[in-house]
Amino acid sequence: MLRAWPLSLLLLSCTPVQRVQLMKQTVRLEDGRFVGPVEIKVPRHADHQGHDFEVRVTLVAQCDPLFTLAWPDGEQRTLGVDDLKWQDLLRARAGVSEARPPQGAQRPPPPPRGQVAQPQTQQQPMQPPQQPDVAPWPGTPQPQPQPQAQPQPPAPVSAGVGVDAQLTIPAPTVGHWQATQTESWSGQFAFEAERTRRCSGSRTFTAKYLNAFDDTNTVAIWADLPQELAGAELTVELTELIPPPKPAEKAVVVEARLETPKPAKQRPPQPKQRVENPKPAQDANAKWNPGAWAWREGVGEWIWVPGYWLQPATGPALRNDNPGNPPLAGCRWVNGHWVWVGSVGGWEWVNGHWDPPPPLVEEKRDQPDPTAPWISGQWLTWNGSFRWNPGRWGRPQPRAERPTPCANGNAWVSGEWLTVAARWTWSPGFCAGTERPPPPKIETPGARPHPDAVWLAGFWRWDVTARIHFWIDGHWELPPGEGYVWVEEKIGNDLIIRGHWELRVVPR
Repeated sequence: MLRAWPLSLLLLSCTPVQRVQLMKQTVRLEDGRFVGPVEIKVPRHADHQGHDFEVRVTLVAQCDPLFTLAWPDGEQRTLGVDDLKWQDLLRARAGVSEARPPQGAQRPPPPPRGQVAQPQTQQQPMQPPQQPDVAPWPGTPQPQPQPQAQPQPPAPVSAGVGVDAQLTIPAPTVGHWQATQTESWSGQFAFEAERTRRCSGSRTFTAKYLNAFDDTNTVAIWADLPQELAGAELTVELTELIPPPKPAEKAVVVEARLETPKPAKQRPPQPKQRVENPKPAQDANAKWNPGAWAWREGVGEWIWVPGYWLQPATGPALRNDNPGNPPLAGCRWVNGHWVWVGSVGGWEWVNGHWDPPPPLVEEKRDQPDPTAPWISGQWLTWNGSFRWNPGRWGRPQPRAERPTPCANGNAWVSGEWLTVAARWTWSPGFCAGTERPPPPKIETPGARPHPDAVWLAGFWRWDVTARIHFWIDGHWELPPGEGYVWVEEKIGNDLIIRGHWELRVVPR
């Protein structure tokens, strides 16, 4: 069956990738023990012309949890605090029952039916009979007390002298029952103290991923060990990256042929198991987990997952960190910890570090455009200390323009927001080649404000109203996130130079 229709294709502009947010969903996770999984449905690429998706997951939680996060294409990564000491305490808690009585404790048998249990008291020895408290007549023989089982016999009493023969028994010592705490499982006190400390504040964890294909159209999160959780919210944001359309010069007629879809490709048999010869583990208690073949739906082939050494139940003793004085007021010290390296079967020490102070409170003023997003300020590491990177307004959304037909085959340059004098300013679109700009200025960048900062060179931009070229100064700029690089865009014969941030390396 054939079907034909005309497609009127116009001259299209050289616009950057358009970002369209498709969804934003927040899920509240229950307090207490959490294992999961929690799955959130996300749109599919097939429903959006196969465009790339940028998935952003934000977790706000107390108690320093550690989760496994699975993206729609099956890729996984960890999200949270990978602290060996805390995970060992959670593992110890997961291996025992909460209702287990203290080891060695025995309860007394219940009293017979119809009787009331009486408290046990210590039996006192019998007291000898008391002598009369009177003075005998002189010369009257005195009755001698019965000998007692003592190391020395009592001294003889002279006749004719008055004697107080009363035997005084000291009163029993007064006491009371005192409650003592015992652990119902080994490490319970350490766990409760660590839980109180870690659940006293909330932390934010963020993961971002460029997803080019999907298999499950879900974002899933779960825990390998029951995690302690409080005040946790999971937010999933998905943005569609729409590339600029390909330019065309005239209307064409396209014939579309409806064909029967091809049957799904059958999975080939699994290859033979590989023979692995791992080197001896650095830790004698490590056990080898052999490699295996795994099927990847997106790639459509078997992929070999190498073997690795499993982490032993116990690790080395923690080292004593000496943090010294904090670099800034409000900094919090995070102790060092051991990390298991499965490839070598040994432990690697991660030094402790200072966390930055709490974020500063900033006032949002002078918004350049209602569509401009606010980028919160943050502390950046700098020369062993921290430096505050102030909050700022992000690039607003492009304004709607109707391209003007350009003469002599010149290309239309779309309008865009430019940073002029540290403020976003809208520069309307124009036809390239109208006037040739002056030679580029020689700029002196100066000292780099941060190791990750990138120098964005200045360039000439045509002012449609004044009909002159004005210079856009270069400036230092931090990438919008991990894995971004700056890509220059040259239009025409190097007449206009600009650029954009592009995600090249997906953080794992």
